[in-house]
Amino acid sequence: MSGVTLRRLTREVEELAARGTEPAVLAALLAWTVRPRRTLEGLRRALVAHRGTDGRPPAQALLAAVRDHVDDSDAAAASRLLPRWRARGCRLSVVGDPGYPARLAEAWPMTDGPVLLAAAGAGPPPGPTVAIVGARNASSYGTGIAAWLAEVASAAGVHVVSGGAVGIDAAAHRAALEGPGGTSVVLGCGHDVGYPRGHAGAGGLFERILVAGGGLLSEQLPAVPPKAGIVRARNRIVAGLADVVVVVEGGPRSGALLTAGAAAERGRPVLAVPGDIRVPGSAAPNRLLAEGVGACTDPADLLEALPSDRVAAAATVPQAPAGASLPVTLLPSEVHRQLARAWPRAVPGDVLIDRSGLPAGTVLAALTRAQMAGEVVERADGFVLRRDPEPAAG
Repeated sequence: MSGVTLRRLTREVEELAARGTEPAVLAALLAWTVRPRRTLEGLRRALVAHRGTDGRPPAQALLAAVRDHVDDSDAAAASRLLPRWRARGCRLSVVGDPGYPARLAEAWPMTDGPVLLAAAGAGPPPGPTVAIVGARNASSYGTGIAAWLAEVASAAGVHVVSGGAVGIDAAAHRAALEGPGGTSVVLGCGHDVGYPRGHAGAGGLFERILVAGGGLLSEQLPAVPPKAGIVRARNRIVAGLADVVVVVEGGPRSGALLTAGAAAERGRPVLAVPGDIRVPGSAAPNRLLAEGVGACTDPADLLEALPSDRVAAAATVPQAPAGASLPVTLLPSEVHRQLARAWPRAVPGDVLIDRSGLPAGTVLAALTRAQMAGEVVERADGFVLRRDPEPAAG
């Protein structure tokens, strides 16, 4: 025996408890969930079946449900989890507590917010939040749109949340972390797993998000791997954190459709970016559009879908003054310089990003705007200016 009792476990979890989270409740829940075939989601469903919380705060109802079903062996097993969370700088909160996202706790336990949430870095702020989601195997059009939407949203003070996957998620996170709105990731695994590897490694996307003041959230114990059901289950958390969900790309069985469905169940607006009907990644957004969700063809659509009482009056899409002349280019100067130098040959997008020295999200968003304005064309071998940048004198 390790000698760890529930009382000792309570003392140990004090340093990991988020603001307003009672260590005794946290310790009891951790001890309860370490046994096989016990899940915190099952605990939530049991509360629903037994008339909810009977008016008590969620933490009190949860403690009452588990405290007589844990022993010292459970406490010892739970204690072994703590160093992993501690090494990742995580704080743990229980649904309904001050440190737990209020949007996610609305109407709990009838809604399916997680019982327990572990957060590395800062959790989502109380202001307006948008979820931008879509396919892992995304097109350059899709990643460019995701980056454009996220860049403008974050610049307007809107927090961007997504699932941290490659493709659409990553494009949104990268673009948003540069602005005041910032970004958070909902992991499809435990904090100690390191998935996706390229994002979770030293100097990767997740580290950049933490440095920029964002957060990494998970409902899972630290070593839980990214199994399909767990990855898909995190979509309901993404939806629960957001005031509006935007689906950019996804196939007919995309997890983005689960996120949209979870948002609709909570009464949150869903938008979809129209896509080319010949492209598999357009299946999810085009299906949603056919079902009647709103179209997102501009960042203004996203901002207008946010509840008016959650958006500052100054949070608007930048507009050119009336009567102002159009800029010579919509591209960052170094990106335009590279394309002009190569014309009429195309330049691959990753080359433009590397040579510009700018964040990938910034370059992709700018290229998308330039495509929509007719300044740039995307070909199989990269991007090219539509017109000769130095036309011969007439």
